[in-house]
Amino acid sequence: MPAAPAVPVAAAAAQLPTTAEPETYTYNPAGRRDPFRSLIVTGGKRNVEFLPPLQRREVSELKFVAVVWGSLGTYGMIEMPDGKGYAVRVGTRVGPNHGVVKRITAKDLTVLERYVDFFGETRMREIVLDLRTREEGLE
Repeated sequence: MPAAPAVPVAAAAAQLPTTAEPETYTYNPAGRRDPFRSLIVTGGKRNVEFLPPLQRREVSELKFVAVVWGSLGTYGMIEMPDGKGYAVRVGTRVGPNHGVVKRITAKDLTVLERYVDFFGETRMREIVLDLRTREEGLE
C-alpha cells in the first residue's frame, strides 16, 4: 500500500476554513418565570390553588353546623359554601390568613386569626362561629 504524502502542519492549517469569531450564547429571560421564586407563594400573596379546602375560604364564609363528642375528643363540623362538610378539632388551620381553631364548645367554635391593621402591624383576632340551630338550617 502506498504511503500518503507528508503534508507540513502549516500547510494543513491553511487548508482548514476559519471563522471570524466563535458563536456566543445569550439568554433572554423575557416572558419566563424566575427559576428562584417559589411556585407555591407568588408576589407576597398565597396561591390558593395549592391550599387545602379549609384554607381556601375566608372564615366568615364557613358555617359551624355540629359538634361531635367521642372517645377521641371533641370535633366540630364545618360546612363550606358549596355544601361540603369537614371535621375540625383544636389546632386545625382554617382560612387563608393562618387561622387556627382554638376552642370548640357546645354552642360555638372559636378561630384565632392574624391580620394586618391600618398601621401595618400584625394583630390577632378571635372569630366566633355560632352553632347553627335547626330552625336556621330550614329555609
